[in-house]
Amino acid sequence: MLTIFGPQGRLCDSLSRRELLTVGSLTLAGLSLPDVLRRRVQASPGREAGFGRAESVILVYLQGAPSHIDLWDPKPDAPAEIRGEFSPIATRAPGVSVGEVLPQLAQEADNFAIIRSLGCKPKGLPNHGSAIYMLMTGHDPGNFSPTGLAVPPSREDLPSVGAVTGRYRAAGPGRFGYVAVGAPVKENVIVGVGQGAGLLGGAFDPFTMYDDPTQPLRLETFSLPGDISLDRLKDRVDLRRRVDERLSQSAARESQFPGTSENTKKTGLATFDAYYEKALSLVQSNGAVRAFRLEDEPPAVRERYGMTKFGQSCLLARRLIEARTRFVQVTWPARSDDEPVPGPDGSWDTHRNNFPMLRDHRCPVFDRSLSALVADLADRGLLESTLVVAVGEFGRSPKIGAATTNNVGPGGRDHWPDCYSALIAGGGVRPGQAYGESDRFGAYPKSSPVHPYDLISTIFHAVGIDPDTEYHDTQNRPRRLVDHGRPVTGLF
Repeated sequence: MLTIFGPQGRLCDSLSRRELLTVGSLTLAGLSLPDVLRRRVQASPGREAGFGRAESVILVYLQGAPSHIDLWDPKPDAPAEIRGEFSPIATRAPGVSVGEVLPQLAQEADNFAIIRSLGCKPKGLPNHGSAIYMLMTGHDPGNFSPTGLAVPPSREDLPSVGAVTGRYRAAGPGRFGYVAVGAPVKENVIVGVGQGAGLLGGAFDPFTMYDDPTQPLRLETFSLPGDISLDRLKDRVDLRRRVDERLSQSAARESQFPGTSENTKKTGLATFDAYYEKALSLVQSNGAVRAFRLEDEPPAVRERYGMTKFGQSCLLARRLIEARTRFVQVTWPARSDDEPVPGPDGSWDTHRNNFPMLRDHRCPVFDRSLSALVADLADRGLLESTLVVAVGEFGRSPKIGAATTNNVGPGGRDHWPDCYSALIAGGGVRPGQAYGESDRFGAYPKSSPVHPYDLISTIFHAVGIDPDTEYHDTQNRPRRLVDHGRPVTGLF
């Protein structure tokens, strides 16, 4: 359903919610920001290595947090209660090994790098919620409970990495800035932890497509009602623009009188015009809509990714990148703290039965789909301009069956934010390398430590956004895009 005008429903800025042009469930993906957020950072000569090399980003978020020792950083010389049941296997990158549960990714290792020295000390207990917020936003979770449990998202949240990328590297007419597929970020009963635009406003929330991609996706979002033609829609937008211009002139006259409030002066009408233009351009764009038509792919390609929710979400990400989407987040289907269960969509939160769950269920799906994504991007000449990052919110405890903060059952690994790993590829990153090193038990970084905020700074750096950029929040306080940290230029 598409609406231009409708019943009054007031927003906090006094403008009508139903006056927004909505294209079905289309989020406010094209809304411009207030002037305090209008500065764009441009690449300039003399930037450090890798700056601006990527045009797009795919963030593969493995919510629930897989074990870094069992996937990316095997420890064959450690005691049995640490090294676990899996053996390391060689990869196509000389000197780099991975766990035996990733045989297909091992054959793509000359297309990606592994960071083995990620780590941090989250505020509160090392629970999923606070760690997710840190990874998604690059900021400390000051609005969380002392135990690190998640709270519902709000417009006072700091913006996610996808929202910031979509704002500071606008995708252009007829293209998406930020799309989230696969599943929402979930922790306990809270949906959307750290995934939205927060105080940047609904303009930069992700366009979400969480339908099961193994089935035809519903595209009513991009449809016009039967009695509305595209020309008629354009006429309505033009009419709304003229009304806005008159109201803006009226507001300007009122602002000349003493005592006029700042809220009266700042009508925000230009913001709504920008939203109309973005929504209209998406309706007109065949490329943006076609990206969601997975049935257009040859059956062999779909099978290559795997007919699972995660596999087809990775394929959808590739198609969105081809449609010149700026930022795509692919989120693992199960929420962060679900009990691990058999099947392709279960959780990575392996407090028990870590090894059979990884060997028989999680890793076969992950290995097949992510290796297909990396190889497909490389084959199509898209990897060099697309930064791909695959990471969970933390790692798993080195010692098997030992609880650090939570109840851990037989054969399980607990939460472990002190040290973990990430895959990073494309966007100018030098492939075939293992960056940084963990200690002999995989418990703490041994060399070249990387904070999650360094990782986010690296993403911004790669797409040509200066992580030191500042803006002002709703309380007029200066904020950096990332709390602290620097780009890991040694990756490029």
